[in-house]
Amino acid sequence: MHFLVNELGSLKDSRIDKIYHPESNLIVFSLYKTNIGKKLLCVDVGKAVFLGEKEGYGELLGFGQLLRKHLDGLFLVGVSQLKPERILKLSFESKESRKSLCIEFFGKGNAILCDEHNVIINALERHEFRERSVKPRLKYVYPVMNYNLFDIDKKQLENMFKNSKKESIVVSLATELGLGGVYSEEICLLSKIDKSLNPQNINEKQIQSISDSIKKIIDKKINAEVIFDENNAVIDATPFELQFYQKNKKQKFDTFNEALQFFYSHFREEKETAFDRKLKELQRIIERQNATIESLKTEEKELREKGEMIYHKYALIKEILDEITKASKKYSWKEIKEKLKGHKIIKELNEKERKIVVEIE
Repeated sequence: MHFLVNELGSLKDSRIDKIYHPESNLIVFSLYKTNIGKKLLCVDVGKAVFLGEKEGYGELLGFGQLLRKHLDGLFLVGVSQLKPERILKLSFESKESRKSLCIEFFGKGNAILCDEHNVIINALERHEFRERSVKPRLKYVYPVMNYNLFDIDKKQLENMFKNSKKESIVVSLATELGLGGVYSEEICLLSKIDKSLNPQNINEKQIQSISDSIKKIIDKKINAEVIFDENNAVIDATPFELQFYQKNKKQKFDTFNEALQFFYSHFREEKETAFDRKLKELQRIIERQNATIESLKTEEKELREKGEMIYHKYALIKEILDEITKASKKYSWKEIKEKLKGHKIIKELNEKERKIVVEIE
């Protein structure tokens, strides 16, 4: 996020042209900036944020409608990270209004719209946690880690390792400093320290080396790559070269955003929108109606043939009906049925329903 925010700074002073919310967790901002043109900022809440290319999102869910109401026409005046957390803050402004959208990329993720006083207007997901509440009309607060990797010094590192309950340096860096798995591995490689070393057994020289490696990573220049595994499957996108992926096949990109866009075009599953579901349902209805039409056509043909047959044999059929009607006045249906056994034309008589089956050619 640190490197991504630096690149997204180019969006500053763009005006919101349109907001889309086609899926539950996907929010897309169409931004326009003079002399640059249109850009699409795609936010897959809790998972990813990157600049997209395609437009044409038709669906607008409830939270997207709220965002349009409050943010349409405003200018994006700031893109920042609420350090050291994985929270992207988008600041918007007009002559009359100032709003911010805080997008959380931990847990299942969330997007929280706040007013100029940092009071929640509404959130994509409302939550009630033990340490905080995410609900309208409350101040937006977020969980803060004990240590900030962006300004941590040697003394703080020493204290963190000394009080660590983790069994290895790499796990301590990943969870207690919030570096995550890959970058914690990278710190150990750069520091030439055994990643399985118990944090409480680390010496002063090693702590200094880790501190230097953290600063080295934070100050890296963008040299973006997409990483592939041995089967040529995309597995990661990084803002710069990592020793951790030294043996992997890579593809270079001019910007981290381009690498992320490429990565998520492979990684992100295509989700079915409400529009897609409605379209499929209409297609199923049309298919059922077409099947019914074909069935009715077949039935119509059979009935027409039967009607023509009855028309041609009308005299014979009328004669049979007249004889049965005449006999029914004299005999019971059961008696008539007995008398008609072996009849050449009348093949069946149902005394209960008073129906007869005839065979005509």
